[in-house]
Amino acid sequence: MLRKQKGYSQEKLAEMADLHTTTISEIECGKSNLTIISLERIAHALDCSIIAFFPRLHVEEDSDFNAQIKRLVLNHRRMKERDRPIHQNVIKAIADAFDCKNEAKKNLP
Repeated sequence: MLRKQKGYSQEKLAEMADLHTTTISEIECGKSNLTIISLERIAHALDCSIIAFFPRLHVEEDSDFNAQIKRLVLNHRRMKERDRPIHQNVIKAIADAFDCKNEAKKNLP
């Protein structure tokens, strides 16, 4: 939806995000999962925050979501230092999008 609103073809977005056109197509069709790096690249190419990709939810009622956020934070702690900045930005943006700042942010540096 965001790609179409910007008037970009899949080819143009793939070029701007430094991804393969097939990757963009598979992501849009739900045949492929995004990596954090790909999500960051696509958001940058579309000139938007990654939170634009997530609908607002009531996380207090979604214990599975809270568990997933905790796993992201734990994975963040185990990452190599060079890989942490992008991952940290992703966790913070997701936390902001779902109004769970204290849950995810409290354990980040």
